Amino acid sequence: MGLTGTQIGILHGWAALVAVVVTPLIGVLVDHTQRHRFMVGVAAFTKGITAPLLLSSAWLWLTAVVSMRVISAGAHDALLNRLTLAYLKESGRQNIGSVRFWGSLSLASTSLLAGILARDRSVAVLFPLAGLLGIVAVPFVGAFPKRLADRALAHTRREPLPRRSPHLWLVLLIIFLFFLAQSGPETFAYVFLAEDLGAGSDLIGLLAATSALAPLLAYHAADRLLPQRGAAVTMVVSFGLFALSWGGYALIPQPGLALPLAAIQGFGQAFYTVSMVILLGGLSLPERAATDQMLAQLTVPGVAGMMAQPVSGWIFDTLGARTLFALDALLLLLALGLLLSRRRALRM
Repeated sequence: MGLTGTQIGILHGWAALVAVVVTPLIGVLVDHTQRHRFMVGVAAFTKGITAPLLLSSAWLWLTAVVSMRVISAGAHDALLNRLTLAYLKESGRQNIGSVRFWGSLSLASTSLLAGILARDRSVAVLFPLAGLLGIVAVPFVGAFPKRLADRALAHTRREPLPRRSPHLWLVLLIIFLFFLAQSGPETFAYVFLAEDLGAGSDLIGLLAATSALAPLLAYHAADRLLPQRGAAVTMVVSFGLFALSWGGYALIPQPGLALPLAAIQGFGQAFYTVSMVILLGGLSLPERAATDQMLAQLTVPGVAGMMAQPVSGWIFDTLGARTLFALDALLLLLALGLLLSRRRALRM
């Protein structure tokens, strides 16, 4: 649509600001009513209808729709993670990686299809198709538990809930550093490949598919690593993989070399997602499950994005993409060091 790097950064930064304000309220409301499954359906429907509404370059309209998309997609994924973990715990399991496997398989196939359909400037067909698929997903939320805590006990509880664990706040700080480092590359990596290195839409689609295919093996590996080393060490591994990937982006001379880096990102994402859900599940109360998950997946990343996106856009426009990727790799190493120093306290 002709937006500059700075404009893209401002757009994403604004959406992150709205998410910071709205998503905690969604979490509190869902925890209070214990209607987690119903809210997943509402979020899926909203995420679906916003996709075709993005086909306008009017700035205010685009800003509003992107904000709705960011909020609904984030709330949808956060609630899905906790409901999936609750579903698994009912049968004495926590192998969430084996469930996320199927989501990665779907994402890989649709990303590859998107890259093919986007050739010859026919990308607009993807938006109504995405809207249709989002709405079709709504009836399937019936497979999840209705709530995460016993609603009767929650309403009869007289004493206030205990304060959040200091370990939970530590995890939220580490997640904040992680998303400070992720915001810039996730927004500008494909822009860099297309504008600076001449990558086409088919290669971009292949890269997205590679990032989604790589977790197919990594999720099972994460499920095996968790019982042996714990969620904290699993998250340390994910940070190291992302640092390696973004450092590679700062050095590659041609777009094809991004393919192995995309695979590394896929492994890192799988290890991060599994470890984050397990850490939050162990550190938060069922009565605060949705709120804490929203904090970890939406509010904290939103604050990080609000701070990092405009700065990342400025660095991209003035100092170049390679400088941006190198700085973010160093920030990831900082988060890795902090987490590694407290891994024993967070072992679970």
